[in-house]
Amino acid sequence: MILKYIYHSGFLLELENCSFIFDYYKGDIPEIRKDKKLYVFSTHAHKDHYNEKIFDIFGSYKDVEFILSDDIEVKNPEFRKRAKFISINSNYTIDKLNIETFESTDEGIAIMIEVDGKTIYHSGDLNWWTWLGFESEEEYQSMTDKFKKEIDKMKNKKIDLAMMVLDSRQGERFDWGMKYFLENTNTSYVAPMHCWDKFEVIDKFKEKHPQLASKTKIIYTNKIGREGYIID
Repeated sequence: MILKYIYHSGFLLELENCSFIFDYYKGDIPEIRKDKKLYVFSTHAHKDHYNEKIFDIFGSYKDVEFILSDDIEVKNPEFRKRAKFISINSNYTIDKLNIETFESTDEGIAIMIEVDGKTIYHSGDLNWWTWLGFESEEEYQSMTDKFKKEIDKMKNKKIDLAMMVLDSRQGERFDWGMKYFLENTNTSYVAPMHCWDKFEVIDKFKEKHPQLASKTKIIYTNKIGREGYIID
């Protein structure tokens, strides 16, 4: 697999027989091989995860499938006809993809894809969104229970690549979500995302959690060059 970072939570992932675009809303798009099937995923309707321009940008590809969370309202009726909509806590088979969805702790879905012997996870906005000093005890407990409930469904899951939220805006709790996810899954590579260009949080996470960093290869998302990052 070859991973190419676009912007924010947006990635291009190339496999031997197909390619994926995840949560594109802006940024320079790497060259995409047109001899492979292209799957374009959007995990929810937030403006930093979905842009209806994806239909114009990727719609000219010979073999392309748009797979969107069902909270997304596609305004153009012609574009809407081209999309497949998927819901929380569901399983789908699309071509050779086996897709499992999880409920986000914010909006939309997180997605687990099994294809060609690989397991790929994109968290969307499924994260432990807790904010010290800005929430009640009830809000904190509700968020904590909801997040752990979803991640616990993945308990000990073998995941080849995860694209996971690591957001510095959460202050001292920036690492809680990714830490819990890595502790409870068997993940080979993780690409931190949703960093708002504060990529120093990747070093901060590695320094704070050396055992997790030795177990899971943490990709410096912002340092992925044009050639991409090769994942065994």
